[in-house]
Amino acid sequence: MSNQGSAMPINHVSILMAMRDEAQPVIDSLKLQKRDDVIHSQLPMCCYQKQVGSIQLSLIISGVDDRHGVDNIGSEAATLMAYEAITRLKPDLIISAGTAGGFAEKGANIGTVYVSEAHFVYHDRHVPIPGFNESSIGKYPAVEASRLAKSLNLPSGVISTGSSLEKSDKDILVINQHNAVAKEMEAAAIAWVAMLFKVPMMALKSITNLVDQENRSEEEFLNHLSRASRSLHDKILDLVDYLQNKSIEDLA
Repeated sequence: MSNQGSAMPINHVSILMAMRDEAQPVIDSLKLQKRDDVIHSQLPMCCYQKQVGSIQLSLIISGVDDRHGVDNIGSEAATLMAYEAITRLKPDLIISAGTAGGFAEKGANIGTVYVSEAHFVYHDRHVPIPGFNESSIGKYPAVEASRLAKSLNLPSGVISTGSSLEKSDKDILVINQHNAVAKEMEAAAIAWVAMLFKVPMMALKSITNLVDQENRSEEEFLNHLSRASRSLHDKILDLVDYLQNKSIEDLA
């Protein structure tokens, strides 16, 4: 469903984010304007847009669960958000941006921002039946972005998605099997939809907590969300600037 070949300039980028706290600095810096006519009126997602140089930029947030007053995190909201973005906006590139857990032994610090590479996997879909096991893991393709990563001085790696913030030894085993560098809750869901519609997709993930350290992930996440979001903000702005007048091919 991508509008143009990989050698054509990227004209429309959709950034998908789960949490308002992660997205608000970007909205403010780029002065993005809220659009109430993009997302289906029954859905909680919010869309913000602006022409930034050569790029029509759309930033979509998952919105709030009105029952509990918290952000709609996780793969269900991410899947629906991706579908809405692709079918209504027809972007040339989708970016899943947000925070994640990382690993000190793989070089991460609080605020380290990773670019996705190779593919996206699920680490908590444990289905030990031939065929279903591989399908459940996913391995949905990520845009080849090695040149982008080098130009922006960003580390890259496989991004892994699951439905829990807490640490699980079984999940960590799967993460290590796939040599993933970040543990988060949305990217693989978005990548699945992007794969179905043949839209190029990548991720930018900022580390809030170090999974392989003696700590509680939920406490570390809350303590470092602001810092990680600032790092993410800076790299998103760098990324939008880098994408100007470039094609998908130019990122590799």
